[in-house]
Amino acid sequence: MVTIDLLMSAQVSEADMAAVGTSLSIWHPAYFFCMGVIMVLAPVLSHAYGESDYHKLAKYFNQGLWLAIITCIFTLIVLSFSDQFLVWLDLDQKLQSIGKEYLFYLSFGLPFVCIIACFRYLNEAVGETKPLMVLSLFAMLLNIPLNWLFIYGAGPVPAFGGAGCGIATSISTAILMLGLIILTRFKSATKNALQQFKLSLPHPADLYYLIKLGIPIGFTIFMELALFGAVALAIATHGTFPAAAHQIALNVTTNFYMVPLSLGMATTVLIGQKLGQKDPDSAKKVAQSGILLCVLFAVFSCITILILRSWFIPFFSDSAQVFLIAMSLLFWAAIFQLSDGIQTIVAASLRGYADTQKPMLLVLLSYWFIGFPMGYLLAETNWLIEALGVSAYWIGLLISLSMSAVLLSMRLIYFWRHYD
Repeated sequence: MVTIDLLMSAQVSEADMAAVGTSLSIWHPAYFFCMGVIMVLAPVLSHAYGESDYHKLAKYFNQGLWLAIITCIFTLIVLSFSDQFLVWLDLDQKLQSIGKEYLFYLSFGLPFVCIIACFRYLNEAVGETKPLMVLSLFAMLLNIPLNWLFIYGAGPVPAFGGAGCGIATSISTAILMLGLIILTRFKSATKNALQQFKLSLPHPADLYYLIKLGIPIGFTIFMELALFGAVALAIATHGTFPAAAHQIALNVTTNFYMVPLSLGMATTVLIGQKLGQKDPDSAKKVAQSGILLCVLFAVFSCITILILRSWFIPFFSDSAQVFLIAMSLLFWAAIFQLSDGIQTIVAASLRGYADTQKPMLLVLLSYWFIGFPMGYLLAETNWLIEALGVSAYWIGLLISLSMSAVLLSMRLIYFWRHYD
């Protein structure tokens, strides 16, 4: 949906696309933080399902709903300060204005996102992945005419410009949530799994258990998205053309990233199920299979981006300046596909083992103490070599993801030895 937002806002102006893209650099970390915290339901519910313990499954699903509410409130409070963040960056006034509006409208959809996450992980825990896929495709297609309506206006609806994409996406997300709740209530697998479910007040001990495991997952994912967001905001200070080029490169890589991310979610669930069945050998085979699939896809995505990058860019912009910068950024985007794929699937495997705290620290070290500082030094200073400009930030991303892939892989090998 947000890729469609970016594409359609680009038809209004370069400034609208840059504003929407820069705002997404704030929205994505917040969105994925929520998804990450609630993602704790994936291993917990799948473990209960593997044990055929439907009482435990219903209990933790109930607590997961409360966790979603708490996480949403906290994140909305943080997002309320995003206006000041855009001002602090000293961006062009037009970028600030459009960006503030887009984030404001997009934030209305966050409660729906959090409830969707609960029902999503419940469906995935019992092997029902198709309902969300079908509903998401429908919501994505619905987002196109809604974007057009709120961007350009029609009848009593005024024209909101690029910021109107936020209204359209929030409405589409609300419809997606309602559809997923209805399907969950009537699909046989989820209906049977929730036979003992009854919405009740939060239970402090169970809620604390979810928070203790979920917060590190949320911060781990947040740190990766915040890393990309920080790079986007740093590049935005170089002007509209670099900001637009970065958003093009980021959206191309984000769409490729959905495959290892999805494989990672499936791997988390299957490992949880196997451990619930007291079968650690099968859990290890699941992780190995996921890693192999991600490596194969990473090779494919690397080659595809390198070959087709000049074809992707015109979909977003016909500016010659943007094209040249985006070509350079997409080169580095292609190179880090392998590192990104491996660190994604290994982190997901560790979540299946309910190991969340130490991986968070390893990611923090890789991203914020090594990768981003190196990118900044290479881009903005002459301390190491002559300043390389905006492309050096993407070299920093490559360093971050590579270091994370190595450290998390070492952690997973430790777990395999532990369970042998």
